[in-house]
Amino acid sequence: MSVTLNLKPEIEAGLAAHAQATGMTVEDYLQHLVEKELSASAVENGQHEGSGMVWENGLLVYRTNSPLPSHVVDDAILRSREERARHLLGSNS
Repeated sequence: MSVTLNLKPEIEAGLAAHAQATGMTVEDYLQHLVEKELSASAVENGQHEGSGMVWENGLLVYRTNSPLPSHVVDDAILRSREERARHLLGSNS
């Protein structure tokens, strides 16, 4: 399928600048934006078919449709707190 967009020159220039900044062609950048928007819409509408990567709140998330065991979450929080303490206290901890 092919789509033609008629854009204002300033919009076209902005897209070109964003595409160049990300190292993409304008076509690839637009494709990326559309895929991101469609994925975000699917997430907002609760359309999680199967498992896989989905956009959620602006982040790419691996959706398994099953919760993590509580010990995994607890361990991650503990490691994060320990790492933050080491960073803040340095060698004094």
